Amino acid sequence: GVLLLGIGGTGVVTVNQLLGTAAALEGKLVTGLDQTGLSQKGGPVVSHLKIAPEPGCGSNKLGPGQADALLAFDLLTATQSQHLARAAAGRTVAVAATSQVPTGGQVASTAVQFPAVDGLLATLGARAEVAAAFDAVGLAESLFGDAMAANLILLGAAYQAGALPVGAGAIEQAIALNGVQVATNTHAFRLGRR
Repeated sequence: GVLLLGIGGTGVVTVNQLLGTAAALEGKLVTGLDQTGLSQKGGPVVSHLKIAPEPGCGSNKLGPGQADALLAFDLLTATQSQHLARAAAGRTVAVAATSQVPTGGQVASTAVQFPAVDGLLATLGARAEVAAAFDAVGLAESLFGDAMAANLILLGAAYQAGALPVGAGAIEQAIALNGVQVATNTHAFRLGRR
């Protein structure tokens, strides 16, 4: 079970589809669910993905404690209690972006501050082993000139941390099949692995 948590418009659903395609290319069975809510752009996005070698994985939505991997593209979304409930200490491996993407409230009022990243990581770490945590948006902006590569960088880090049940070759093949900025997305995935 892979749980992907982020912000609408940044490619969370695309990463979910890439992982599902990669797993299917390896002959695995895949079920998924994307929850984009009322506001896809800028709002919280939660994607569930189940990958199994054979039929019988049940619902396409991860239940409490069923996440083996948690990709936190946005720490604020990832640390909400309803999402953390899908993680389980001793089972879930998390890879997190520490990027501070402003919420609507922070944009509307400078008095609203982003919570301390260390506190958010501690909250995540209470429910999952945090294998890697870094500023994916800052890295993407410095290497590619914009933030759109951040999720592929994080995906590469999650693969390298051993959190994903699919091979790098299949992920790169899925990126190629998607046909959108193939060279950039492949490069971002490889940079995340490093």
